[in-house]
Formats: sequence, structure tokens, C-alpha cells
Amino acid sequence: MRNTVFERELVLIGGGHAHVQVVKKIGMGLSLPGVRVTLIADRPVAWYSGMLPGCLAGLYTPDEIGVELRPLARWAGVRFVQATVSGIDPYLRQVVFDDRPSIGYDVLSLNIGSQTRGMDLPGVRAFAIPTRPLGTLLEKLSIFESDFVPGDGPPQVVVTGAGAAGVELAIAMRLRWQKRFGPVSVLLADAHPDVLMSHALNVRRMVRQRLDKYGIRHVADARVERVESDTLYLSDGSIHRFDVLLWATGGAPPALIARSGLDTDDAGFVRVGQTLQTLRFPDVFAVGDCAHFDDRPLPKAGVYAVRQGPVLAENLSRFFHGTTLKPYRPQRAFLSLLLTGNREATASWRGLAPHGPLLWRLKDRIDRKWMRKFDPNHLPVMFPVNPESPADPAMRCAGCGAKVGSTVLTGVLDALPRTPNARVVVGLDAADDAAVLRYAPDVWIAQTVDGFRAFIDDLYLFGRIAFVHAVSDVYAMGGRPDTALVMITLPYAARHLMTEDLRQIMNGLADEAVRHHTAIVGGHTAEGAEPAIGIVVNGLLDNRLPFTKTGLVPGDRLVLTKPLGTGVVLAADMHARSRGNWMDAAIASMTQHNGAAVEIFRHAGAVAVTDVTGFGLAGHLVEMLDASGTGAALNLARIPFLPGAYECIDRGIRSTLAPSNREHLEKRWHVVLDGTPNDEILYDPQTSGGLLAGVPAMRVEETLSALWRAGYENAAEIGEVTGDQRGLTVRGG
Repeated sequence: MRNTVFERELVLIGGGHAHVQVVKKIGMGLSLPGVRVTLIADRPVAWYSGMLPGCLAGLYTPDEIGVELRPLARWAGVRFVQATVSGIDPYLRQVVFDDRPSIGYDVLSLNIGSQTRGMDLPGVRAFAIPTRPLGTLLEKLSIFESDFVPGDGPPQVVVTGAGAAGVELAIAMRLRWQKRFGPVSVLLADAHPDVLMSHALNVRRMVRQRLDKYGIRHVADARVERVESDTLYLSDGSIHRFDVLLWATGGAPPALIARSGLDTDDAGFVRVGQTLQTLRFPDVFAVGDCAHFDDRPLPKAGVYAVRQGPVLAENLSRFFHGTTLKPYRPQRAFLSLLLTGNREATASWRGLAPHGPLLWRLKDRIDRKWMRKFDPNHLPVMFPVNPESPADPAMRCAGCGAKVGSTVLTGVLDALPRTPNARVVVGLDAADDAAVLRYAPDVWIAQTVDGFRAFIDDLYLFGRIAFVHAVSDVYAMGGRPDTALVMITLPYAARHLMTEDLRQIMNGLADEAVRHHTAIVGGHTAEGAEPAIGIVVNGLLDNRLPFTKTGLVPGDRLVLTKPLGTGVVLAADMHARSRGNWMDAAIASMTQHNGAAVEIFRHAGAVAVTDVTGFGLAGHLVEMLDASGTGAALNLARIPFLPGAYECIDRGIRSTLAPSNREHLEKRWHVVLDGTPNDEILYDPQTSGGLLAGVPAMRVEETLSALWRAGYENAAEIGEVTGDQRGLTVRGG
């Protein structure tokens, strides 16, 4: 149980080189008394610019050059919110978004980098690939290369901008595409008279030699006039065809700054003083490329953000302690190591320009050392990796992984006395997804209750997922949600922080309620050790018989609408071992509702339907088989699963409910593993999982096609109903 009572909120916007250091220092014990910290970033990975050219040249994988923000934040005890900030109100102390409620702060820090300059030139935005943000560059290049078909001549690469970034990209793309496509033509175009104009003559001379070695042409003193689909037009009248155009023209201020109300320089960057505070708002800090230092304007280079990180961390601590802040004193010169060949680098240091593989090894060692600082596998171990360990009960899973196990639950429920009620059509004895009550011949109601502890830091998103999960039981019965009651538990904190948390959760619930045409009609709040949500949902059946878990017949095909794996991915996230793309996929799955699938199953003539939640696929399938008096054969190879799910299982990570799910099933059923090496995914508890239905064999293809069209892109036929009572065969894998 957390003992700290939070009184103030520090919000960090952006996962840049300075902020990742601040987060790391918080995890190592930076003194921020009574301060809750939230990191907001629009992507789950912060790419390290120093290793990008090496990645493009094929010397690193993308995984090696990215800092995973969510695990780092989880390890440090910092809340992580993945969202795009659209504005800042420094007077009301609010961070503003277009698609969710604002987030309040007491102190704010910006480390949001810059965007690529010149994107407003004709055709650039449509046909060029900007080099910032780095994640966009990697994504667009990957998409381009997967679709690219070389023509008769060599592939044409054009890079605009002959600064350090442009030079490294030109050489990296030459190395990259030569490996993939053979001979390649690379052009470097710039409005300046020479490459690397901010560097010494010796450095420029050395780099020109390297460009000549690789046959990279350089067009100088020529501005871009316009870009068409495959053609670049320069001010010197030259025309250059390209297959890919990389836009590396230097940094421009992020659009957010113009909507921040902060003082800016003539170019639009945030003005800051020596203590990294903005000029009119001492509670707002800014660092890295987005900041402009009035005392000494600095080049837009990541090395400055790296040096600013420790100073920013110290000053944030001092600000909250009310003591004098420390001035940031930028270095007068720094060593630049530029990729200028295959595992070769050129140094730029006080006019010197040494070159060779030894400098590449030095650069590689420096860069890898930096990345290891933030690698979850190299962070100090704060808790056991295996969530089954009873050593720390606080590390038990949340979400549906926090349900009481099936063996405990059924043992208690079976012994309860029953109260007869003629209105109960489906009740406790049926163990179905929701109760069905009949109040009049044409008034049938589906009623359910659900809830769990928070499993993500983003309380708005938590509210959304909780609501989608709760109404799923009504959908699984064939109904439509109509009204809801909510129960919110919040940890005690300062009044404005509790207000903020309640506002985030309730807006998440309310936004989903609107999407589901459901009215929230009341509720209750309470204090507790951690955030939690409980929801009662009432649904209408519209004079249609409900789906139940009974009615499967041998020969029916089993169709699953969503991938499995939320339990194990969330367990990995809790232990700071998940990855950004894994969590992105899990969140996308958990926020996809089951309403459209219900109508598709009804049209297909399905009778038995359930949603897959806490007891896992195997547990909920067995409930259907028990109720129908049948067995089943599953093909593990056909079961869709989330990215990272099997990787987590291979690492020994399990949701805390998974062992109970397996134990309960194997005590009651005969499970045959027909050549299947790993069936753990069958017992993984799902939060806001998909629907499982028995579909007549002749209707499977049209049902799957309809599900895919409706957005259930992972829907699959995963097995068949058999006549083998109390028998479950699992094959494939």
C-alpha cells in the first residue's frame, strides 16, 4: 500500500533526452516531497537521434535505438499517459488535448524537440519524408521499402539539407539501399555553399571526401522551390527525380509552442533563462530543441539536452523544496562523431577531423552506454520478475487478472442459499455472463456488474476500458446496454489532485457511455489504496431471446473475435518488462467493443455466445461446453494473440490468475495436449476480451468476412465442437 499523500503534480511533456534522465533520477530517489509525476508523450518510444544513422545503415535494429518510456516510467513510479498535447494554458495550469479532458499541473516541463523546417513549401508535406519526429521517419521508410519495386535504373535517394543530419542520412541510405537493391544513386541538396557549414574547414573537407568515396553527389547553393510526386525542383533550375525524398533541413518550433501562451523568440522557440525556467512562468520549464536561451542561443543538437537533464532534475527538486535553483551553463564545445562509412566515423573537435573505424567504435560505445541507462533489463530490480511470487502481494495483477480464482469462487457460490424469484430467467445457477430478468412479457432486462483495480496510469483511458469491459457482458447476452451505475475508488490526495483523478475517470466512463448510447444514472465514490472502478449495467433484449452459454452442438465451429494476451502483457507492463507496441496493441484491443459482433453472430444463427474475460479462453469455453454437454478440439495455431504475448510467456511472466484458471479446469476436465508445447495462452485472463461463439459450419466463412469488415481484423475460427463430453483436445501450436 502506498503511504505517500500527494499534494502537488509535476507534468513532463515529451520523452526527450532530458526528460528520460529526470524519470531515471526519480526512480533512483530524486527528492520530490509529496509530488506526483506524470509523463505525457504521443509515442511510447523515445528514439535516440545519435543512433538513427547507424540504424538506417543497418548497424542497429530499431529496438536498439529506442527508449521504452512506459517501462521506464513504471519502474520509476511515474505515471505515463500516451496522448497528443494540443495546447497549454499557463494561467489555468492546464495541459490541453483535442480528444480527451485536460490535465492539470502545479509544475510543467517541456522536452518536445522540434519539427522539420520547410514543410510548408509546395509539395513537401505530401511527397517528402521528414526526419523529425524520428519515429515517423522510421515508420514511413519501412512502409516505403515494403512497397517499393525498383525500376530499370538504380534507385534514387535525395536528401535535402547538408548539415550533420543530412550528411549522415545520405551515407546511411547509400549503405542501406546498396545492401537491399544493389547500385543506388544518392543526391545531397542544400541552399548553403558547402556541407556542414557550422563545422571547421578540415571537417568539411574530410566529409566531402567521404561523400565522393560513396558516389554521393552534392548540389550546393540551391534552394528547393517545389516538390512533385517524384521530382525535386531547385532554384538553380536543376530537376532531380527521386524514389524517396528525405527532408533534413533543420529544426522548426513544434506547433504546440504557438498554442502555449509562453514567450518565444523570433523563430518561435520557448524563451528560457539560465535556470531552464520560462520567462514569465517560473512554474514552467523547457529544455532541448524546443527551448531558446536568451543568454546564449544554442544549436539544435541533442548533446545539449543530454547535459540539461541533470540540471533540470536538480532544479525541479529545488523548486518543490523552495530553494535557489542552479544555473545551466552550456559547454563551449563538444565532440561530434558522425557516421561517415560502414562502421566508420569522422570526429569534429576544435577544427580537427580524424576518421576511421576506431572512432566508430568510440561512438558505438558512447551510444550503447547511454541506451543501457534506460533499458528495463539494466535498471535496478525493484521487485521479482515472476508475478506468481507471493513475496510482494502488492504486485499481483490488476484488471481481470485480479479476479478471485475459479476454484475459490465456485466453492463459495455453490454453497449459497438461493432466493426464489419468478422474474429470474438466467441467474446464479446458470453461471452466464449476465442475469436475465423478465418483468413483463415484452420487458426483458440483462443485468451485470463488473470492475477492477487500475492497471494503467492513464485514468481517462482506464475509465474507457472499464466501461467497454462492463457492457461486454450485456452484448454477450445479445442485449444492448441502456443504463449504468458506477462506483469509483480513489487514493487520498490533495483536494485538487483527487478532483483531477475523478474528472479523468468520469470523463472516460462518460465518453464511452455516449458511444454505447448508455445513460450513467448514478453511483458512489470512496477512498482506497488505489484507483478502482465498479460498474452495474442494465441492458435491454428488445423482445429477442438472449444468447447463453448453452446450445453448442457437435460440428459447430468456434469463432473468436479478438486476440488473446492482455493478461500476460499487462503483467509484463506491471513489472516494467513490456514494450510500447505491445501495450499499444493491448489497449487497442481492450477499447474495441463487442456490439457489432453480436449482430453478426445473431445473423449467422449462433446460439451459444460468451465473452472471454478473467477465466481465460479455456475457462469460458469449458463453461459453454459444460452447459451444452459437449467437448471441443482447439487448434492453438489458429488462435490470435497480441504482440509480445508469447514472448512474455517464454520469459516466465504470467498473470497471477493464470495458475488458478489452469488448476480449476484440469480438476474438472480431461485436457489432451496433442503435440502442443505451450498452451499457457489458453489460461491467460483477458480484460475487455472478445466474444467466443459457436457458429454453424456452413456459416463460418461469411461470419468471418463480416467480422473482418466490421473491424475485428483478428477474428478467427479456432476449433470445433465435438461430442466428447468433458473432453478438450488442444493441438497445433
